[in-house]
Amino acid sequence: MNKIIVSLIIVSLLALSIYPVLTRASLLDDLKQQIKEKEEEIKQLEEEAKKYQQELQETRQKKATLQNQLYIIETRIRKLKTDIQVTSAKISSLNLQIEELNLEIYEKTKKIENYKKSIGGIIRTIYEYDTKTTLELMLETKKLSEFLNQLEYINQLQKNIQNDLTSLKNLKIVLEEQKTELENKKRDLETYNAQLYTQKQLQDQQRSQKVYLLRQTRGEEQRYQQILAEIKEKEQKIQEEIFELEEKLRLTLDPESIPKPRSGILSWPNEGLLTQGYGYTPYSKRLYKSGFHNGIDIASGYGNPIRAAREGTIIAMGNTDLYCPGGAYGKWIAIEHDNNLTTLYAHLSAFGRFRVGDKVQRGEIIGYEGSSGYSTGSHLHFGVYASNTFTLKQSKYCGKLPIGATINPLNYL
Repeated sequence: MNKIIVSLIIVSLLALSIYPVLTRASLLDDLKQQIKEKEEEIKQLEEEAKKYQQELQETRQKKATLQNQLYIIETRIRKLKTDIQVTSAKISSLNLQIEELNLEIYEKTKKIENYKKSIGGIIRTIYEYDTKTTLELMLETKKLSEFLNQLEYINQLQKNIQNDLTSLKNLKIVLEEQKTELENKKRDLETYNAQLYTQKQLQDQQRSQKVYLLRQTRGEEQRYQQILAEIKEKEQKIQEEIFELEEKLRLTLDPESIPKPRSGILSWPNEGLLTQGYGYTPYSKRLYKSGFHNGIDIASGYGNPIRAAREGTIIAMGNTDLYCPGGAYGKWIAIEHDNNLTTLYAHLSAFGRFRVGDKVQRGEIIGYEGSSGYSTGSHLHFGVYASNTFTLKQSKYCGKLPIGATINPLNYL
């Protein structure tokens, strides 16, 4: 009877020790499944967002009418709603991944503790044998076979300790990698939370823009076309002013003062289509009196992140819409880099968390794509200047404007 009771106690204790492990394993499997489901949800939402972006691109190519502009605003609102859902799903997925990593880190920490205990026990056993001489061991054993078995046992203990040390070392490496991954995911989570906040603001901004446009035009196409003509006339004057100032600076540019053309010196600031190149492009010849485009245009989608093309310091920010609504660069940021290059990011819908004087790393989000200033559709105007020529000049028509000797950005992307 006593043997049965003892057996039941042992089985119960074993079950209790295994239960937490099984529970954690089950929880990990559940988390992995939830992460997989979130990834599928994100994929479907991103496909939906692409459709809205395609609609926006197609509408952009149509004639500029009040009806089309209202449709663009409404489509942006729908796209931003989908973007918000995407970002929310990514935040949920990251939270699940962080929870998963925390569990895995806990498991590995426990394994490391167990390995340390195991190694400690083996070392104590080997030490006990090491304190005895071979003669003492032989005298303690009745048979030669027992003595040889003990020697084999010691050898096996030494192999075990080596295996445990190797496993311990590998576990520590994986643990450190997972801790680094965890910190990276926490930073990503902060980025997505900031992005979600901005996307909600942009959605409200577009709703306000629709109300403002209807109030400004009184819902009349003729009034809308009149406003467009006034903006275009002012923009022509601003562009002519910029061209004349920058053309003089381009003539003074010393090619030896800037990096030799090479891909990778700058990173692409957003993932999108190159919609206009640098210099005398067919589009700029039709649009501007000078016929010159002082940067490149890249379109990826309204509200999409804009990233620093290289590490550097934000030296200026502005918003020309405060002085000439619908004219010039709209919201813009300038970053000075370590190689006598300064990059300009214009037509933003919103700024990121950085301000003038802040240092930024390559790839950090500095703003969001938009259509502020003089823009026929959502895109990024990306410019590159020689830093020693870059300055802010008071415009006759539109506040202070970024001016400098421009360089073809494609030389460095």
